Amino acid sequence: MTNKNMAGFIAALHEGADLLERLNKTYPNLADNFTQETVVEFRRAPITLQNTQQQQTEISTSKQTLTEEPANNPGDQKLISTARELLAIHSFEDVLDLLQAEHGITLDLTQLVNLVGSNAYSVALRREAQEFQSNAISLPQIVQLWKDFGRPPIGDAEWTASSVSRILE
Repeated sequence: MTNKNMAGFIAALHEGADLLERLNKTYPNLADNFTQETVVEFRRAPITLQNTQQQQTEISTSKQTLTEEPANNPGDQKLISTARELLAIHSFEDVLDLLQAEHGITLDLTQLVNLVGSNAYSVALRREAQEFQSNAISLPQIVQLWKDFGRPPIGDAEWTASSVSRILE
């Protein structure tokens, strides 16, 4: 990313934080705690152009499906760690976009799920379901969204309200 693009990106982050801050104050129950805390943390340690001048580490991966097992290749282990870190704070689609844009890694959702493993996938699904529920989206609606988004079901042949409920436990 060029300095000009990076500066525009950072400006957009600040504008987004401003908007989220206003929405959080106006509608305190709209966003989840994570979103509200993220704005506070961003204000404490804002991203500046100087902070982003670190060299990007290239990450490569073999074409094999990766699982929870430790990777033999250090590049694979770095990719797994990076994907898990991104998934802890971003949506599935954002992680796929970030891996492509920042690391040149193209994965589909199933490959991402296999890469991060079932534990990280379950945690991310729980966070997403909790966010949906905080916005008054019902379990049957979450089922439909996850089917539409192509979220691979855990254990069951397909998503059901009870399988979503188990994720939320």
